Amino acid sequence: MTPDAPDRDPTMPPPSLALRAFGWARARARRPVAPVDKAAEAVAAGSWIVPALALLVAAGPIATLAGATLLAGRAQRETAAAEAALAPRYAADQARGAARTMLGAAIVQPGPAALLDTLSTALPADAALMRAERQADGTLELEVAVSDPDALRTALRRVPALAGLRDVRQQEGEGRTMVVLRQAAR
Repeated sequence: MTPDAPDRDPTMPPPSLALRAFGWARARARRPVAPVDKAAEAVAAGSWIVPALALLVAAGPIATLAGATLLAGRAQRETAAAEAALAPRYAADQARGAARTMLGAAIVQPGPAALLDTLSTALPADAALMRAERQADGTLELEVAVSDPDALRTALRRVPALAGLRDVRQQEGEGRTMVVLRQAAR
């Protein structure tokens, strides 16, 4: 090898497909124009086939996209109409479910009579039950008149069935203390 000669790599890769297509198009453009004959005119007249095929190939995905959009819109409209028609039924089902939950909680809890019987045996001698009320949310509220609220709390802690009663407030009046006890709904 001489310093003037370029160094050639013996393993040159073949030209790419794009390079070959570009070379073919350049050679075709440099080709001398042949005399017009009937066969060449027939080929030129059939040149509309290539663009038509290209449009046909592109039309498939476009038609699919347009059809899917139309079908999705129709499905959304039908779903909205069905939900609007079924809204009263859903509301009624939710109301029935809430009623079942409330009744289930009421059935599970022992009645107020059982709690009042237990309370009557646990109350100190000077205590008197003034009011017993079941609230709408299921809580039981008792009002007890007693001279010593601490003795009442101690007596209630001794009975496990009354452990759920909590002292909510107390008020002094006429020599006795009115203690309000509340048992949360279970």
